[in-house]
Amino acid sequence: MSTSTYSITRDEIILTALRKLGAVEPGDTAATIDSNIVTNCAQALNLMVKQWMTEGIKLWTVIEYTITPVTNQSEYIIGPSGPDLVADRPLRLIQGVIRNIAVTPYVDTPLQILSKQEYMTLGSKFSTGIANSVYLNPGSTSASVKLFLTPDVATSTNYVIILTCQRPIYDISTATTVPDFPNEWMQALVWGLADQLSLEFGLPINHRQEVMLRAEKYKDQLTSWDVENESTFFQPDSRNFTSFGR
Repeated sequence: MSTSTYSITRDEIILTALRKLGAVEPGDTAATIDSNIVTNCAQALNLMVKQWMTEGIKLWTVIEYTITPVTNQSEYIIGPSGPDLVADRPLRLIQGVIRNIAVTPYVDTPLQILSKQEYMTLGSKFSTGIANSVYLNPGSTSASVKLFLTPDVATSTNYVIILTCQRPIYDISTATTVPDFPNEWMQALVWGLADQLSLEFGLPINHRQEVMLRAEKYKDQLTSWDVENESTFFQPDSRNFTSFGR
């Protein structure tokens, strides 16, 4: 028995979505559909997936990025072309630690994640020492990671920075590409695409509404399920409090 080998390709998702709309016959295959229709459907599928990336963190896209600090360098560019780290462009910073690799076992110290406003209001951004804070500025093709404090010689020699980030969902670029989603998301992809195409294929409004409701149902179920089970704890930020003498 198997639980992980089933997969569905881009063109199979397109064919299934078109079948939900009644736009193809049950015996049709992806090869028998007009190539222009397949191209348009593939575009709609990729546009939908790109938009879904903004709707909460997809757990399977959470990965770790390791940055080796460089003495007196506070900014590091991460992206497919680097230059500081060649990797997928990080979309969102979830957690960061600075790891002491000069001891055994390694010791991790959490980094304070800064907003842009917090980073911009720092007084001396280029003071050197062991980094205690990090700011991620995502761009269109790469992301900038800024450390505070700026690493000194001891930091660049004895530490690495580990950032837990959300990466983009990969493009669904060819007919045989399996989408960068767990298997349980395939139903949501099919109905989501059907919803995107329903107006384009001129479905009657009652049929479009039924497709839309099913698409929303499957997506909402997966969005609610695709979260961590562990509890989250909140505590006051001590930086917002001022001590007054009596």
